[in-house]
Amino acid sequence: MEERLRTKVAEKTIGGLLFAGFMCGTSLDGVDGALIRIIHGKVELLAYQHHSFSLTLTSWIRQFLSGDGTAESILEQWGDLENLLAETETDLLSSLCDSSGISPRHLHGAATHGITVYHKPTPHIPSWENDKKKMLPGSTVQIANPYHLARKFGIPVVFDFRRADVAQGGEGAPLATLFHRAVFSDPLHSRAFLNLGGIANLTFIPPPAKGEGCLSFDTGPGNMLLDLAVSHMTHGKESYDKGGERSAAGTSRSTVVEFLLDKRWLLKSPPKSTGREQWGKTKFNDLLAFLKNGEPIPDNDLLASLAETTAIYIQKGLEWLDAPPDLLIIGGGGSHNTNLVDRITRVTGIPAVTTDQFGWPPQAIESMAFAYLAALTLSGRPSSLPSTTGSEIPSVAGSISPPQDGSLPARIQEICQSAEIHLPFPDRATPPGFQIPGS
Repeated sequence: MEERLRTKVAEKTIGGLLFAGFMCGTSLDGVDGALIRIIHGKVELLAYQHHSFSLTLTSWIRQFLSGDGTAESILEQWGDLENLLAETETDLLSSLCDSSGISPRHLHGAATHGITVYHKPTPHIPSWENDKKKMLPGSTVQIANPYHLARKFGIPVVFDFRRADVAQGGEGAPLATLFHRAVFSDPLHSRAFLNLGGIANLTFIPPPAKGEGCLSFDTGPGNMLLDLAVSHMTHGKESYDKGGERSAAGTSRSTVVEFLLDKRWLLKSPPKSTGREQWGKTKFNDLLAFLKNGEPIPDNDLLASLAETTAIYIQKGLEWLDAPPDLLIIGGGGSHNTNLVDRITRVTGIPAVTTDQFGWPPQAIESMAFAYLAALTLSGRPSSLPSTTGSEIPSVAGSISPPQDGSLPARIQEICQSAEIHLPFPDRATPPGFQIPGS
């Protein structure tokens, strides 16, 4: 377990809202854990750690998510994966509390995103009722087991964040928009936050004084095809292009880029989301089959082409904005791929920095975001808006696993009262018709 940040906080100075968040992204390389404090309109990162999975475990998870296997074996592996995440997250939270000097008794709650198993938010005709042509809503499924965290630490744990938004006609992603607004907005300049995970997504953050809403959407592939290519080239011995060294040594091939450009996706207006179903193993196998029919392409050239493809999708996504942002802030694991970041800067023509410039490790942002979303949920506030996911109405996200001591009502009341004071504006605003429990 690797400790990335250590900040001691004296118990006597604790105030505000204390939340932990856990995220296992589409790279499937491990679990990120963050402990944050929300106080007087600011968000502080008290501790962050990353628990790495072995290459063998990551490969096993990818194989499970591919759907290969019998129904019985899939269900068994599902349960094993839930328990693996629960064990990892409980160990991480103990370590986060220790490294920050925070006693678990001071925590207000936690969030676990889990692992996305399936994401197809668009309505569709089910295979078992084709004759009636009856449309069913879209769906999104995440594996998580919040009950161990709730039981061990005696705190409410929010999970299953995406389905409430999909039920309201939204994409269920991206969900971190309001967190990005809370921590990255600038009073004078427009900014965009780019999350470079397996999938890349963009949040446009205008200056608050302009009165414009944020816009969020997935731009397309991030690291997913790059990671699959490296694993394929090294026969599973490596899982990513460290620092972008391989792609930097290659030359982008237009034939690969053109094959991967999906015109229907590019023409679809935001909000929109995508996932492993479009950019995972199936797409990579299609690419390999395509390459067999043409001139052989060196491995580094293929990686350079995949990195260039990601950069082009991001540039095409930026074209949906009325004007380009003044600054691009990059987070997620892909921010460590300097060649990819350089390509994005060159292709977009926009100055870019990583979240390191703000004092936060790039891989901490998603786990911090879900910790923040848990605070929104437990104080009755929405975490997704029609402009960010396409939902019909703002949606309060997630399900809640309560502590087993009956303290949930009192905890909710305390969180709601503290949220009125400490959440950044405009999230601090009381939702219409909302009444604090017990008031």
